[in-house]
Amino acid sequence: METPDEVKRCPDCGETKAVAEFGLNKRMADGRARYCKACFRRRSTQSYRKRMAEQGKTVREVREVPEGHKYCPRCERVKPVTEFGRNRAVKSGLTDYCKPCHNTVMREERIKNHGSTRNYHLKRRYGITEDDFERMLARQGGLCAICRAVPGTFVDHSHATGLVRGILCFNCNNGLGHFGDNLVLLELAALYLDGEILWPEFVVLPRQRVSDEVARTRSYHLTQRYQVRHEDVERMISAQHGLCVVCWDRPPEHVDHCHRTGDVRYALCLPCNTGIGQFRDDPGVVRRALSYVEATVEEFDDVEVSEEELRELVEADERLRGEFYSTVSRVG
Repeated sequence: METPDEVKRCPDCGETKAVAEFGLNKRMADGRARYCKACFRRRSTQSYRKRMAEQGKTVREVREVPEGHKYCPRCERVKPVTEFGRNRAVKSGLTDYCKPCHNTVMREERIKNHGSTRNYHLKRRYGITEDDFERMLARQGGLCAICRAVPGTFVDHSHATGLVRGILCFNCNNGLGHFGDNLVLLELAALYLDGEILWPEFVVLPRQRVSDEVARTRSYHLTQRYQVRHEDVERMISAQHGLCVVCWDRPPEHVDHCHRTGDVRYALCLPCNTGIGQFRDDPGVVRRALSYVEATVEEFDDVEVSEEELRELVEADERLRGEFYSTVSRVG
């Protein structure tokens, strides 16, 4: 049994120290290591560095890092922990590299593993490669699959199925997004641009608009841009039952006008007004967009329905119809 007063001499540093300063080693007669812990640690480090050098590897020096800071081995700088991203997979909860270096390393890895950053994003988001993209664009003659007027630059996919449909220009891709790939809305937008509006018989009336919600500069803006007054627009919106004349679903927020003649047409909601603008006010382009989306809509074969299922469907339809008429107002 060792006592606190027992000592031992380290042959490396030549100092006599308490036995507690020596590690355990069952192979030694006294059960303690030959060298003190400090010398053993130094010898172990030197041995490790020697082995790594023989393998052509370099061991980084241990750096003193102040509290709240971290060393980035790529730029070799000590930075605040706020300069490092999050990584829940490691104990520290921080990335190995600072944010700029981390972005550089990730970009280099993507190029190394996927050929390019674009190829990585195409495969991750759409499941296609750059070669697939170029082949699709070549089949389209290098032009947008809808307007056929400008080069295609954006991959378009069905938000319902995730399948890639084609390569579109910025305007057509955004136009589809504003109409939500909705075939009915696209048809209504095309009719609207042809000068035909389908006035509904029933609508869900929006909440009453109050006058203090109108911006003070609205009248000046309307007069300067459209040569109409605020009162004229309010009468127009009232005649539209407070709803957009394309979707009949949202309150109108913008005065729509013909970009060729400058004539004011109606008041539209933001998605319909922006979508029509993206399609260049051209009903032909809108109808090509309609055909483009229709070509990718799945068709289902006739499915046999039992009498019980048919009865349940009829009851559900009647219930929905009753709920519909309880919430709408007749305007036609």
